[in-house]
Amino acid sequence: MRTTCHLFNRGSTLVPGLLVLALASSTLGCNYTFAGGGGLPSHIQTVYIPPIENRTTQFGLTETFTDKLLEAVRSNLGVQLAAEAEADATIVAELTRYTDTAMNFQGVEDVGAAVFQRRVDIVAQIQIIDRSKNEIIWNGTGVNGQGEYSPADPAGESTGQDVALDNLVRKIVDGAQSQW
Repeated sequence: MRTTCHLFNRGSTLVPGLLVLALASSTLGCNYTFAGGGGLPSHIQTVYIPPIENRTTQFGLTETFTDKLLEAVRSNLGVQLAAEAEADATIVAELTRYTDTAMNFQGVEDVGAAVFQRRVDIVAQIQIIDRSKNEIIWNGTGVNGQGEYSPADPAGESTGQDVALDNLVRKIVDGAQSQW
């Protein structure tokens, strides 16, 4: 919710507070608006997400990232998915970098190193384009999701990837919502 004036609720219950808000907004002419789509401009109710470009060597990430992004757009941004021709906005995403780095390790004589913890970093470029205005309304350059895992974990690297993708999608949603 956005507001262009400030009201102070001195009441101790919700109902008197709502009455004060309604009365003040009607008599003072305060401009209250609800941003549509859970953080996107109010005229954006539908989005199209074209196939995700993947420039990493981890080709299996594309499907999982796409699924997580589609779910987050529907549930967190409050918009519906639509075909390209009917969408109010387009979300273009590209996975640009993938790294898997040892974070906690100890040198072991005659073996090299024993690794206790690793971290997956997945970096993406994201643009949200308002189709009616033909302008970029959010540009996420170098958005990074990180996920740590233990090499002893049977799921191993896939655990780190899953956590990193969850964090990446959360940052995309947060970034889109921060503009409004």
